[in-house]
Amino acid sequence: MYIRHFFFVFLILFFSLSNNAFSAETIIKDYKIQGVNGDLEKNVALYIKPLIDEKTSKALQRHAKSQVKASLKALGYYKPVVKIKFDNAEQLVIVDIERGPVTRISDVDITISGAGKADPEFMVAVDGISLKPGDFLNHAKYEAARKRIESQLLELGYFDAKWHAHTLAVSLKKNSAKITFNVDTGPRYQFGEITIGNQTPAEKYIRSLAEFKAGQPYKSTEVSDYNLALSSTPYFTSVRVYADIANRKDGKVPVNVDVLHKPANSYEVGGGFSTDLGPKVRFKWSKPWITQDGHYLESNLNVSEKQQDISLGYTVPVNDPNDDLWRFSVGYKLEDKLTNDVYSKILTAQLQRQWLTDDEWVRTAFLRRDRETYQIGDEEQSSKMLMPGISYAKKDTEGGTTPYEGYQWLISAEFGLKDMFSTTNILRLQLQNAWLTTVADRHMIFLRANLGAMLVDDIDNVPFSLRFYAGGDQSVRGFAYQSISPEDEKGRLIGGKYLATGTVEYNYQFAEHWRAAVFVDSGTATNDFTDRVEVGAGFGFRYLTPVGPVRIDHAWGLTKESKSTRLSITIGPEI
Repeated sequence: MYIRHFFFVFLILFFSLSNNAFSAETIIKDYKIQGVNGDLEKNVALYIKPLIDEKTSKALQRHAKSQVKASLKALGYYKPVVKIKFDNAEQLVIVDIERGPVTRISDVDITISGAGKADPEFMVAVDGISLKPGDFLNHAKYEAARKRIESQLLELGYFDAKWHAHTLAVSLKKNSAKITFNVDTGPRYQFGEITIGNQTPAEKYIRSLAEFKAGQPYKSTEVSDYNLALSSTPYFTSVRVYADIANRKDGKVPVNVDVLHKPANSYEVGGGFSTDLGPKVRFKWSKPWITQDGHYLESNLNVSEKQQDISLGYTVPVNDPNDDLWRFSVGYKLEDKLTNDVYSKILTAQLQRQWLTDDEWVRTAFLRRDRETYQIGDEEQSSKMLMPGISYAKKDTEGGTTPYEGYQWLISAEFGLKDMFSTTNILRLQLQNAWLTTVADRHMIFLRANLGAMLVDDIDNVPFSLRFYAGGDQSVRGFAYQSISPEDEKGRLIGGKYLATGTVEYNYQFAEHWRAAVFVDSGTATNDFTDRVEVGAGFGFRYLTPVGPVRIDHAWGLTKESKSTRLSITIGPEI
């Protein structure tokens, strides 16, 4: 009898103590993972982090154990021993793991039938699958391989493809896994006709900008490129290009185009800021469709504290309104108080022919007439120049307004002759290059170089706008805008015949919208290469916005006698 009472009291105390372990409703604030490291620890942490700020309970303990096992299973560990404990005093969830044996891939069986088997473009994706016998099983890699095949099927127009099998068979007894992919690609569809959804005077250009023809093998990237090309024209507020897969027939898929034209008069207002020029306001007016052939007119007004300019351009497309065109433009530009005792007023008219080369450089041949009045110190001068020239430009970036990969080139040559309505004989050459790349998602490297040279007898005869200067936010930080230059006998900055500047910058992204940066800039503007190469270095921050990064830099002019610092603020991407 006493034994029964004793046993009954013992059970009551046991369950009471067990319930009290969670009755305090402790809030979890952190976690501790024991027994694993590396990728396993990281994956377990991803599953455990959602438990933070939850209340401890038996149900939560069971859920946590289930989640940990799932995280280990995803990396090939099917037989772990997992213990979950709560440290109420420290508000911790403690995960203790014995991972057990790893599951390895024993066989990878990939079978392709249908037209895709003989398609080199498709088989490149299949052959690139990195799953190999002997590898640790990784569910994410298995899913990535399956999605790689499916993505390539859609990319290349295998719209009737059917999976016979895509399986991951795991043997717990043998700690092994067999992967099977068996797909019948069916036929590869071809491009059908382009159908324009509404009446438009731009039909000629809409059709000419398509890089594909009816009857060619389908490729979805060509549809995307076509959409981008139409969106880049000056005519439309919106563009939608899509393959009408639902209405495919007879081995062809039609391509539909829907466009919405800009109004007869289009207006844009914007602004910005840079330490070099101060606050900036921009106004743009355009008439995007003047004649039946798609001629368009565009006017720009930019006003900042130290620089104001206005321009009007009339463009005549030839075959491609983006890259094959004639343009005539006139403009007026005033630069005042850029540096002490310096200002420039220039009236410009230019005729240019622009087209795309076979290797996708934008080639621009131009003839420019400049009439400039400028003052350096107390003396006002004027010049007239007729400058034929040519330039080559190329730009490729990924990431939109916040690029993480890309490069940019600009190469130009122009000349003027006294016998051809110019104040002086001159040959002017310039090369600009910028390059950036991102490593492991967070580490960005940015390089920039700017080289220039003039062949001219006397720098004093060269208009101010054609002389080379260095220094400023886009040149050598730590030095004022256009403050690096040869000086005359009175110490005034007169500009140089030659220019060489370079930038090395490293960015680290430490938060979703923030990057930290360190950089070194160097360069000079000179007439005889006896001038000192100036060096600036510093650090900064980048706040990433939809219109591009806001770049805030603090730089030291290391070669300045004063070693003074400058704060610079610019808005916009590096390239």
